[in-house]
Amino acid sequence: MLTSVKTRLGAIPAAKSFLSTMEIFKKLPPAALAEIEKRMVEKKYSKLESILLEGDPAECVWFVKEGHVKAVNHSASNGRCQTLCMVGAKGMFGTCCCLGGGEYPCHAVAESEVTVVSLPMADFMALLERYPGLSIAVAEHLSKRLRQTKEMQTFEQESVEKRILHVLLNLLDDFGRTIPLTRREIAEMVGTTVETSIRTFARLEQEGVVSTARGKIIVRNAEELAGRLESENGAA
Repeated sequence: MLTSVKTRLGAIPAAKSFLSTMEIFKKLPPAALAEIEKRMVEKKYSKLESILLEGDPAECVWFVKEGHVKAVNHSASNGRCQTLCMVGAKGMFGTCCCLGGGEYPCHAVAESEVTVVSLPMADFMALLERYPGLSIAVAEHLSKRLRQTKEMQTFEQESVEKRILHVLLNLLDDFGRTIPLTRREIAEMVGTTVETSIRTFARLEQEGVVSTARGKIIVRNAEELAGRLESENGAA
C-alpha cells in the first residue's frame, strides 16, 4: 500500500565513493566530485515508504545508491496508481519536468529497502551550467525517461503480452538480465491484473524466454524477447 506520509530518517553524509560510480558523473574532475559530495545527504527508507510526494517543492535531485525506487501517480478519475518507471542502483529520479524548481509531478516510493542520496536542486543546476558534459548526460537521461513514459502511453491499448514485453526490454537497460521485480509489480507497470500477468509469464517461461524466482524475473533470451515484440508490432 502506498503511504502518503514520508518518514524522515536521520541524515548522514553520503559515501564519497558513490558518485564516481555513476555514468553521468564519470567525466567530472575529482575535486568537483568531492565538493558535490559535501552537499549531498544520504537517507534510508523501508519498503513502501514514500521518499517524495507529488506536489512537494522540487528542492532536490535524488540518486539511488542501493535498492530500487518506483515513480507513480494517481489517476483522478479512478483513484488507481500507475507505475511510471522503476529506478535501480546508480539511477536518478526527481528531475523530470522540474529542473530549476516547481513541484515534483509524481510520487517516489521505495519498492525495496533503499538507500538514496539527495543534492539540492540549486547546486545541481550550478553544476549543469559549469560542466556541459554533465548537462548532455542529464539531457540524455531525461530524454530516455520521457520516451519510455510516452511509449507506455502508446502501448496502453495493446495486448497485455505486448505491454509486458515492452516493459521487460526497458528494464533490461536499468537492471540487466536479472530484474529485481515481481510479476505483481510488472502488472502494476502495464496496467493489468496480477492473474493476467502470471498467465502471461507462465507462457513466456514455457517458451524459455524468461524464468521467475522469489522477488525477481530473469530474462533468459533477450534476443527472443526483442524479436517477439518486433513480431507483435509487425502483426499490429
